[in-house]
Amino acid sequence: MITIPIDDCNSFSQKTYDDFVFALQPHMLECKCGRCGGMIFYGRYKRHLKLLGSLLSLLIQRVRCIFCSRTHALLPSLIVPYSQVPREDQQDIIELNENGKSSAPVLERNCQIDESHVKHIIRRFKRYWKERLLALGLTLHDQLTQVCLSVYSLQFMQIHRTWNSFFSPPT
Repeated sequence: MITIPIDDCNSFSQKTYDDFVFALQPHMLECKCGRCGGMIFYGRYKRHLKLLGSLLSLLIQRVRCIFCSRTHALLPSLIVPYSQVPREDQQDIIELNENGKSSAPVLERNCQIDESHVKHIIRRFKRYWKERLLALGLTLHDQLTQVCLSVYSLQFMQIHRTWNSFFSPPT
């Protein structure tokens, strides 16, 4: 997986994703094999995201390295791999819980999320991520995506140990 910085949940759509992805130059992406200049667009797959009270179906672009034949998904940074709940909502749920508050504001903002999601998110945070953040001296207010990807090769709240890297396009 290659995570690309798209953090604006309010106006995120398939068009936003497509515009950003197709503005990228795939030859600038680095593969897990360590080589640049060999990525080509290589199909898409459907992914669902519970965003702003609706279930958004996204077609996620894949790229393939011509040197080692590995494929990688181009995921926006608001997506946590293997989760339908956006990273921002997960961070808000965790922060509210850590402060002893109810998750009601997040549940009202995104009616696609229910109490079972909240419990699952809190349990995953406590089991996998709380100690990692403490070890790095980070809080939930820090820019966790880039730090977690550079230190752990995982998106914040990503549980599965699938390699993930951060790509920041040149401005």
